[in-house]
Amino acid sequence: MRFYWRPLIPGEHDPELLWGSTLGAAALIAAAWLRSGFPTPLCPLHTLTRIPCPTCGMTRATTAILHGDIAASLAWNPLMTLVLSGAALYILYAAVVVIGKLPRLRWTPASGLESLLIRIWLILLIAANWAYLIWRGV
Repeated sequence: MRFYWRPLIPGEHDPELLWGSTLGAAALIAAAWLRSGFPTPLCPLHTLTRIPCPTCGMTRATTAILHGDIAASLAWNPLMTLVLSGAALYILYAAVVVIGKLPRLRWTPASGLESLLIRIWLILLIAANWAYLIWRGV
């Protein structure tokens, strides 16, 4: 997989505009929901079995990040903290390239082996996060 920069081709759909605005809107809605004091949904797996699911602690991690407490966010759900940080960076990148009409970051498709290794790495990352949540008793 190789990364490169290229200008947006006229008539080409704009993934940065689409996904940047979608993530930005979702972030605003989530922040408004959490700040409003509305109840947050309970995890059905944790409620029924007392075993946390791979995303348990996500709401508390998000609330901690919104209050600027990165350490607490990492303690609640490390993987969600990384995902939220990545989403924030993507929103910033998308805003800069869309507003500035700058070249876009693209990459060549991953080979079969690279694709397999990426999938294995992601599965291991999710499993390690889930093990952490179970160990911590989130």
